[in-house]
Amino acid sequence: MEVKSRVLRNQVWSKKDYYLIARGGSLDSSHPAMKMLFKLVSHANSILDMGCGEGTRLNLLAKKGQKAVGIDISGKAIELAKKKYPKLDFKQGNLEKLPFRNECFDLVYSAFVFEHLDNPEKVLKEGLRILRKGGRFLVVAPNFGAPNRASPSFKGNRAVKLIREFFLDVFPKSGLNWDKVEPIATRKKYEIDWDTTVEPYIGSLITFLQKKGLSIEYFSSCWEQELPHPTFMQKLFRFLGSKRIYPFNLWGPHLLVMGMKV
Repeated sequence: MEVKSRVLRNQVWSKKDYYLIARGGSLDSSHPAMKMLFKLVSHANSILDMGCGEGTRLNLLAKKGQKAVGIDISGKAIELAKKKYPKLDFKQGNLEKLPFRNECFDLVYSAFVFEHLDNPEKVLKEGLRILRKGGRFLVVAPNFGAPNRASPSFKGNRAVKLIREFFLDVFPKSGLNWDKVEPIATRKKYEIDWDTTVEPYIGSLITFLQKKGLSIEYFSSCWEQELPHPTFMQKLFRFLGSKRIYPFNLWGPHLLVMGMKV
């Protein structure tokens, strides 16, 4: 575990208030990712929530008789989850080294976690390793790496980023190539996503997962989740995205990717 995660784990992710804020997001069943997960869990005997936090999302999704497991690196998160949802299976562990055998889950998902990781490629590979053939893999996260977006931790020039990342859409490189950022959350000051360590992007994620043997069945950058009062340029990008014009269809606020392991 790298220094960033260690600091966040000790100073931010060890606080109960952090998970009270996160719980509000987990309760939002109207998000496209949750609607999709509700459908997927009905066809799965075993599910894993990677980065489960205090367990609310897994509790909403899990069905009676299912093997439902949540794992998180935060001891505080797992403590809260076990106390509130004692019938579910919660484990503390590192997502880069999951304590499960190969191909043992029908559904593996991660919701708003990848923006907080040090090594997202390792975590993706681990998630695919434990997924059964024919099983589904789903990731949802802020689309901070899109050319027109940035995390609260971003300190660069937005115009430069827009141009640079646009060219990477046209001439993509191999790998995720998600930019790392320095989190601005502290022990005493925290707002949503101040603990961002990397800026995920749907474009490179799709390519990466396909190369790792995932057949992509659905993807969206969730333009319908755009924040109120967007700028003129965001309105223009959204219009182009609504016409499915590449790459603007990938520039929405959230990434949502789902596929089947073949």
